[in-house]
Amino acid sequence: MTIVPNLLVTGILAILLSLIFIAWVTMFVQRKNGGVVLILLSIAMLLVGAGFGPPLMGIIIGAAATRINAPWRARLSAGLRGFLGKLWPWSFVAGLIAWLLLMPGSNLLDYFLGMNDPNLIPVLFFSALGFLLLAIFTGFAHDSIRQEMKLAREP
Repeated sequence: MTIVPNLLVTGILAILLSLIFIAWVTMFVQRKNGGVVLILLSIAMLLVGAGFGPPLMGIIIGAAATRINAPWRARLSAGLRGFLGKLWPWSFVAGLIAWLLLMPGSNLLDYFLGMNDPNLIPVLFFSALGFLLLAIFTGFAHDSIRQEMKLAREP
């Protein structure tokens, strides 16, 4: 999908916006309004033909990034926050494995093992998406615990 009528320009714009997206998400997302810029870059990527998956993930991650350094500890009990904070590394690793199984893992499973089950892709996709959301949620709990520990150490 693109709003640009020229395929060469579409490809160049998609690559440029993707590179800007990568630079922003790795270096500038923690700035004020960093999440909003990430969402806008994702929408621009969608409009210039950078696919559907990366912009969708970018919008989800941008929405989560708008909550960086925002207090939310009052909404959860300390025990639940502690449990979720400890769950963060595991949910992150599970999400990473699910995304890698989706791409390039599904292609590798087909090539090397002949696993070409059409039901595998939706299962991997929804697992990866679910673990992404879980990693975001548990990551906020982890950061909240770290902020509390930092405040407790200050005189």
